[in-house]
Amino acid sequence: MGITRSGYYRWLRRKENKTERQETKETLKMLVKNYHSIHPECGYRAIRKMILNETGWIVSFYSAYQAFREMGIYSRARRKAFRRPKGVSDKFPNIINGDWSTTRPFEKVCSDTTMLKHDGKKYDLNLHIDVFNNEIVGYDLANYHHGNGVMNHLRSLYNFLRIKEERGYDEEHTILHSDQGRVYSSVKFEKAHKDYPITRSMSRAGTPTDNPVIESLIGWIKGDLKQYMKLHDFSDIHTAIELYVHYFNNHRLAYRLDYITPVEYRMINGFT
Repeated sequence: MGITRSGYYRWLRRKENKTERQETKETLKMLVKNYHSIHPECGYRAIRKMILNETGWIVSFYSAYQAFREMGIYSRARRKAFRRPKGVSDKFPNIINGDWSTTRPFEKVCSDTTMLKHDGKKYDLNLHIDVFNNEIVGYDLANYHHGNGVMNHLRSLYNFLRIKEERGYDEEHTILHSDQGRVYSSVKFEKAHKDYPITRSMSRAGTPTDNPVIESLIGWIKGDLKQYMKLHDFSDIHTAIELYVHYFNNHRLAYRLDYITPVEYRMINGFT
């Protein structure tokens, strides 16, 4: 075959003795697999940041991506499909109009509601999210049936107003952005915040892309609740949501914030 005896044995030794590069690659794969088993909702960028934070190992984006691809793993993110409703009119103008830039907490806050299923029942989860650092600053969970919607939204609103006051921003102006939903357009919801420095802004009817911050986050949140929190394992969904909100604000790494948590981002920028 044209192969010398010494060459053959050198090839055997190379096969048995892995190079430093091969060992590094296998170590990275092991770490990626371990972190992804704990956080299946995370992609290669977030896993790379976790490895950096906890081990100090600076892994390139390509190496992390390559490890994901070679092992056939991927982020188990849930995507939400939207349908444009008919016959809906705009009540408040879209003041934000695509400008989501902020310089401080509670400058712009967006709100929306999503439905969750647990133990054969449906629930409405209403959220208020601070655009400055993607922090959940108000939420409420209620049984899903007619008549609960207004109180669910109001409790979440009062929760947001309470947190805003506790942090010393009660006199700061806030633009509150939402969709044109029935509750957000109701007189009762409008009266609940009329004595506060709040200006309403609404997406155009049936246009969820006008509220991309919360629409995007809700998709990730529902994926987290299913994949990371294992919502079906909880007997009490209210406890699960309370634990998740704490995790989301204090421990979940955010791509938009360069993979630090919402609370860390707020503190680093010198805000309470």
